[in-house]
Amino acid sequence: MKKSIGFIFAGLLAAGITAGCNSNNNGTTIPGQGSNCGNPPSGFQLLYPRDNAGHIPPQNAVAVWVAAKPALVVGNSYDLAPVTSGGALPTTSTFATYNGPIPNPHNSPAPGSTVYQTNFLYPIGPLQTVQLFWNDGGTGCNPNVIVGTFTTGQ
Repeated sequence: MKKSIGFIFAGLLAAGITAGCNSNNNGTTIPGQGSNCGNPPSGFQLLYPRDNAGHIPPQNAVAVWVAAKPALVVGNSYDLAPVTSGGALPTTSTFATYNGPIPNPHNSPAPGSTVYQTNFLYPIGPLQTVQLFWNDGGTGCNPNVIVGTFTTGQ
């Protein structure tokens, strides 16, 4: 009987957590503390991995490159909130200005754009589909706008 009650409480706890996290976007919304994070600024562009890219080598799934025109506001706390098909939430660093090479194939930044890089706090593994949500990390908002999706290969 004691084991049955423990299983019931564990089931109720799991159901409560699942219900709390599945309020939007069919369970892919990352729960936040405040209002939704809204859309990225006008002129925001995903460079690498390109939206809907497949078979990204896992060794290249360590960062995301984007462009913005006009440039992002200095001192912002923008980042991406990735959600993997395996259920991991590998947050990223804030966007840092970038001037080096970008892995191929990538989208070309619009003329006059500023290019940024954001790094995953740990690498994405093989055979994962990743949704990249726009996030204003310093506000505790709820990311709900997908700016891109990609899949890693073997």
